[in-house]
Order: sequence, then structure tokens, then C-alpha cells
Amino acid sequence: MKLSLVVPCYNEEGNVERFFSETNRVFANNVDDYEFVFVDDGSTDSTYSKLESIYVSNPQSDIQVLSFSRNFGKEAAMFAGLEKASGDCCVIIDCDLQHPPEKIVEMYRLWQEGYEVVEGVKDDRGSESAAHRFMANTFYGIISKMTGFDMADSSDFKLLDRKVVDTLNQMKERNVFFRALSFWVGFKKATV
Repeated sequence: MKLSLVVPCYNEEGNVERFFSETNRVFANNVDDYEFVFVDDGSTDSTYSKLESIYVSNPQSDIQVLSFSRNFGKEAAMFAGLEKASGDCCVIIDCDLQHPPEKIVEMYRLWQEGYEVVEGVKDDRGSESAAHRFMANTFYGIISKMTGFDMADSSDFKLLDRKVVDTLNQMKERNVFFRALSFWVGFKKATV
């Protein structure tokens, strides 16, 4: 069963090579068949050239590199990656390694048990300012009331079964909020 990694990138020249290396290291004995779908979201640094270098230097790896002509935003990059991903399941992950690749293995195991959406949840919000925490809590409180889903711990770091990806790809919405939409489609969920 193939796992696709959808990796939106914006000005990540300092992270993409380390992300690629670390993820391959973690997957070495844990995931047999996987692909990388990197989406450069109009970076103004050398992110795209570093992604091209990874592609050229690793012909044995299954790698796709997409590049936007300008910055369209993370939501657009995630959906472009999901459209190109060929895996039986897909993980959306940032390439700055704030989402630990080791957690993908846990997500993958839960998917093998039958879960269709496996969400990565922060156990610590780190050193965010009180104002940032207040704004985030207020925003997610409003979204949760509007949607009827508890999205307080929601993140973009999640695994989606192929059925979920196909459902999301069939939607015609252009201005989307991925975290809410992935709740709304209503599949069997778990968290890591």
C-alpha cells in the first residue's frame, strides 16, 4: 500500500533537504512504498532549486515537484499536492520538521487498522505568545460553533485515506479551509 507525502513549501530552502533525509531515515524500516509530492508555493528563495536537486539526485525515489508561479497560499498548495498524489493514503506535512516524521508511522499503522482520517494533534503549543493563543482559541471556538465540530486541536498535519482524498478532490470550492473541510466530509477518525 502506497503512502503519499504532500509537502507544501514556501521559502523552505533551509529545510527541504533535511526534511527529505530525515523522512527517508524514519521510513527505512517502517514504510515500504511511498512518494514525495513537494509543492513550491511561489517561494522567493532557492526552495525550488533545492527541490529540483533532490529530484535529480535521487532517481530511485518516487518524487514529484510542483511549482506555483507565485504564492497562492498553503491551502492551494495542499490541494494541488492531493490532486497529484497517487497513494492509497496521503499525509499532509510541513517540511520545517515541526511535524515529526516519526508520527507518520503511527498514523500509517492506524490507517492500516481502518481509520480514514488520522490527525496530528499538538500536545504543547510551544512558546506562542498569550495574544496568539487567545486569537487561535477564539478563531477555533467560532469555527467549532459554526461547523459543529470541535476543532480546538485541529491541524493540517493529517493522514487521509484515498476515499477522503478523492472526495476532497471532487469538491469545486475554491476558497476553502482545509482543516474544517477534512472534518466535514465525515470519515472514521483517529488522532496521534
